[in-house]
Amino acid sequence: MSDLDRWLKSAKTTWQRWQMQLNRLTPGPKVTQEQLQADDALTRWRALRALALRPQPELLPTLLALSDDPDEMVRAEVADVLVAWGKDVVLEPVQKALAAAPAPHSATVLLETLARLPDPANRAYLQPWLTHEDGQVRAAAAMALAALCEDDDLPQLQQALAEDDIQVQRAIMRALCAPAAGPVAEQAARATDPILRQRAAQAQSRIQKNLEAQLAAAARTARKDTPPPAEDSAESLSDIPQEKADDVQGET
Repeated sequence: MSDLDRWLKSAKTTWQRWQMQLNRLTPGPKVTQEQLQADDALTRWRALRALALRPQPELLPTLLALSDDPDEMVRAEVADVLVAWGKDVVLEPVQKALAAAPAPHSATVLLETLARLPDPANRAYLQPWLTHEDGQVRAAAAMALAALCEDDDLPQLQQALAEDDIQVQRAIMRALCAPAAGPVAEQAARATDPILRQRAAQAQSRIQKNLEAQLAAAARTARKDTPPPAEDSAESLSDIPQEKADDVQGET
């Protein structure tokens, strides 16, 4: 990731945080727990949409419970709301919810949330789900691992790719970004599945940016750690004592 990309990402995060703060201060109808627990799935979905714009952290336990909602549309919106609220509010609760061994639907939503809110601390919570019997859960866990952009995770990701589960393969390519993952993405770009090829091409772009950023950072560190060159005591006439300089000039 280039310096400009990092700045844009930081600016976007800051803007979203300020927007949420403004929304909290803006008068408007609050979402109720009854709306989130309504029998009608559309009512639950609309309530979640409102929460994405006006966070109400006191409803976070109910929000996490909805990650196991029977309606797929509602579950997808839960992930969107959690991501919109940001790491500061939801990361630790989501991690704890995963540690409590939730049902597969819920685990999938929570893991997809971690994939969109990458943090090194996520690794310990997603690891147990990489070998889960449910394919959607494995895919979400693999995506969350790939989103960490760490070269050390590549052996595990390659092992998951080798299992020939197209759902897992697509999920990994959706988030793959480790600087050393170029060969992995190149291989996926030659797959017969068109979606996998498309995601592999997108992954190659992310990988290249991260590799360039890594090399640039290494170059800056090398320059910082390199001591200045020692001065030559007789590099020019100005470095030689006057009497000796006169002698040199006389000889020439």
